[in-house]
Amino acid sequence: MTRVLIIGSSHVGAYKSAAKRFGALFPDVETAFFGLRGPLFLTGRMNAKGRFKAPFRDDKDRAFVKATNGTLVAEAAGFDHVLLVGHRFGINNVITLLQSHDILEGVRTGRAHVISKAFLQEAITAISEAGVADAAKAVDAFGRPATFAMAPYPASSIVERRETYELARNLARFWTRPDAASVFGMWYDAVQTALQARGHRLLTQPEALNAGPFATKPEYATRAAALDGALVGKSDHRHMNSNYGLAMLSTYAIDHLGLAPQTSENHPLRERTA
Repeated sequence: MTRVLIIGSSHVGAYKSAAKRFGALFPDVETAFFGLRGPLFLTGRMNAKGRFKAPFRDDKDRAFVKATNGTLVAEAAGFDHVLLVGHRFGINNVITLLQSHDILEGVRTGRAHVISKAFLQEAITAISEAGVADAAKAVDAFGRPATFAMAPYPASSIVERRETYELARNLARFWTRPDAASVFGMWYDAVQTALQARGHRLLTQPEALNAGPFATKPEYATRAAALDGALVGKSDHRHMNSNYGLAMLSTYAIDHLGLAPQTSENHPLRERTA
């Protein structure tokens, strides 16, 4: 039996909601979950003994974490693997930078400024390395390798909110860039390289879920799962559902643990394992 501890932000809800189905597909994997609101997760730290604690701001924080997880701390020492869910590694900074810039060697789209590909690569590397260094602080003291899963890519349907939501406007403009896939690839490779340099791994969001570079298919954002087992009341196009969680957990089991599903029925990645 392989034991996996999954710690993360509210996006852990999608993984947690898929636990029963995942267990039927991969009965040799035992999963445990510890989810917190984003700010607490991003500032939480694991000590040398594998105890992950968050800097609670008030009693309301403590009550929510206790009610959601049954405990105020996560103990990693008894687990074979740790999976951290919810970092973004600076991708929003890259997208914001390119709102007003075309790439010198690429297709001009009429943006006010031009940036060279070499300069962009340096910027992406610096942004990614800083994001990875900050994320790795969560497990540095524990001294064991971990796997990091990014927060889900926003659903492509988020553009519905572009009139009132800055992130949606930025993404809408980014996705229409002719070089969007290339830029996303530069950023993704930089994140993966930075994690590997620290001995960690990146859990990739599988292509079957994607609607383009840094975009998830809208169907995975419907009936999104909250940390407490409820459904997200109103779609924000960023939180995902149980089907998304199952696909991510299955990818982890296959690509990182070297396991095969016990049955292909209702398996979200069956084409890869057929």
